[in-house]
Amino acid sequence: MEDKKKVIKAFSRIGFGYGAFIATTLLLQLGFGTFIAVLSIFNIHIPLGNWYIVVSSLANYVVGGGISYLIIQDMPVSQSTNTEKVSAKTLFAGFLVCMSGLYVGNLMGLALMKVVSVLQGRPMVNPVAEILNGLSGWAIVLVMVIMAPVFEEILFRKVLIDRVRVYGDKAAIVVSGFIFGLSHGNFYQFFYAFFIGIVLAYIYIHTGKLRYTILFHMAINFIGSILGLKVQKVLWLTPIYSIIMLIAVAAGTVIFFQNRKNLEFQPGQKEIWGRGSFQTLFLNFGMIFFFLLSTVTFVLSQIR
Repeated sequence: MEDKKKVIKAFSRIGFGYGAFIATTLLLQLGFGTFIAVLSIFNIHIPLGNWYIVVSSLANYVVGGGISYLIIQDMPVSQSTNTEKVSAKTLFAGFLVCMSGLYVGNLMGLALMKVVSVLQGRPMVNPVAEILNGLSGWAIVLVMVIMAPVFEEILFRKVLIDRVRVYGDKAAIVVSGFIFGLSHGNFYQFFYAFFIGIVLAYIYIHTGKLRYTILFHMAINFIGSILGLKVQKVLWLTPIYSIIMLIAVAAGTVIFFQNRKNLEFQPGQKEIWGRGSFQTLFLNFGMIFFFLLSTVTFVLSQIR
């Protein structure tokens, strides 16, 4: 019983740590908005464009991520000891599985928001699309393709998994995926971020190389932002792009189902996976705090 209480306390601390990341992000957005509003009173207008997104995103990652790290930094660390060289073929297969997760998760998010739109009788807001449409190419590359993958892989893979893996690979992968998905703050991104987070967590655990997940994350964001936007502007490229993406998704789906029984999950020194693990992982004060703050961001993302 005492050991279980310690485990619950550990995951509660994880929840508070990543809840602090979301809370800090919300406070920074409120602060930036208030500062801009005050300046406008004195006829000083700051455009909410490229540099605003770059600076605010950097502040979110550095300040929010820093606070999150400070909360959980002294928790026991269990790093991967896997030093085997991973073949390019295996990595490419993993990337295709990521693409499959991206596609399926995106469809789930779009379908859910379509249902909500019909029920509410008004169109839902896709915050990502709105942000991308208002940014220049260099800002999208800097924020989406460089900044986000680097900071998010450090925060949601390296920092998080190293402190959860002591409880087993399965717990580390599931917790990393859920926190990563919910931290995106909207249903349009939640499902595919969750699926991609699961795959990237597995890759990180079994390779011990953060650079692989950063490169995968960069490639996925590049395909979903820069490449996707560019293709839409060239009519003849759209069907070619769609066919290539569908082939990649189909290949990733086949690879996953062919190899799902060969997936390896190592037990942790304090293994908790099994009956009652959901309650242990998520039904604690810290995680509930994290879920509540995530709900706030989901609601705010739909306010025009």
